[in-house]
Amino acid sequence: MPESPISPAIEAGGARKKRDQAAAAVNDLLAHWWVGDATTGHITPTHGGCQTPGRGVIWERAMLVCALEGLSENGGAPDLNARIGAQWRYDKARYKPAELQACGAGSISPWCDDACWSLLYYVVVFQQTGDADALDDARVLIRKIHDRWHDDQLGGGLWYNDERKVKSLYGAAFAYAGLALYEASGDPGCRELAMAEYDWIETHLKRPDNLYWCESSAGPPANPGQPAGPIGQNRPRQIHEASSVTYLGGNMAMGACQVFLYQLTGSDSYRQAALRTATALRENAVDRAGRYINDRDAFTNGVFGSIWARRVLTLPGSDERDRAILGATANAIVAARTTANYVPAYGPAGAGFYPADWNGGSVWESKGSLANMLHVSASSVGLVVAASYP
Repeated sequence: MPESPISPAIEAGGARKKRDQAAAAVNDLLAHWWVGDATTGHITPTHGGCQTPGRGVIWERAMLVCALEGLSENGGAPDLNARIGAQWRYDKARYKPAELQACGAGSISPWCDDACWSLLYYVVVFQQTGDADALDDARVLIRKIHDRWHDDQLGGGLWYNDERKVKSLYGAAFAYAGLALYEASGDPGCRELAMAEYDWIETHLKRPDNLYWCESSAGPPANPGQPAGPIGQNRPRQIHEASSVTYLGGNMAMGACQVFLYQLTGSDSYRQAALRTATALRENAVDRAGRYINDRDAFTNGVFGSIWARRVLTLPGSDERDRAILGATANAIVAARTTANYVPAYGPAGAGFYPADWNGGSVWESKGSLANMLHVSASSVGLVVAASYP
């Protein structure tokens, strides 16, 4: 990526505060991917993060919607809530309920992680707009995800896709959404499904250092050459930019679940668990410059950032060092914001994109996760927004 100066309008550490940085970053997302006005417009349909003539991919636009939600919850512009509602109306007009509620091969959410991000999108829509259709779609989809990908192999948990080779930490998004659905609807079935996945992750993916493995293998013959159990046990310190045996976004999601359970149950064990997860990230998933490592997934690592900031970092007993890490990460992301000199491998060039290489390098870019892809920029902006929370 060509080296460029920081835009004076959002200079990291300059006159503008973190909230202004977040608003500027969200405005950049809207400038690139929002079509029309706040009440009747929508996100440009994308596939692979790039504009497509078709209906696009629901889970990709969910990344941008979560960034809007994060700033809206932190007192952002009133039109952010309106935009979330407008996007939902756009999607309801283009997908039948049966499509929105479907998962697996041939559906709009073919893999479990796709379906979990769609589920989170519906939950956010309901929380922001109160639209009953979003709640209904989410309550159907959560059961379909469970029915399709849950079984007793490896002690429970959700398969990552229909190949049934690995179960993964991506299920933390399922658990969080299920708890939110229980809070919204009082449906004990949603809580039961959420707890089944949360407990499986806690039992089978938690590492000795209190981070969570990203994947657990079914072993042969489904996964030849890979023994059953967590993948990476022989290389636990492999936590690098674009190469990791754990997953920042999933760890943040688990912390968010733990705080949610603390608030729902009053049990201090969940508060302690959330603080434990924060400590594990601080001690194991931060680079020498004090920034979170964009370790596993440039498309989704920042999606739980705002939920992490407002739930975990406000807990009694939380450590200010965690807020400092989040702030340093956001400053690095803002500093990497592209200028007109940015020329990606394909797609539109120019200013106002947010790379996945938070450390100023080019590993993610070299692997094809480009700043001008919707989900890449939206994931990174998710952490800029998260850092704006007091």
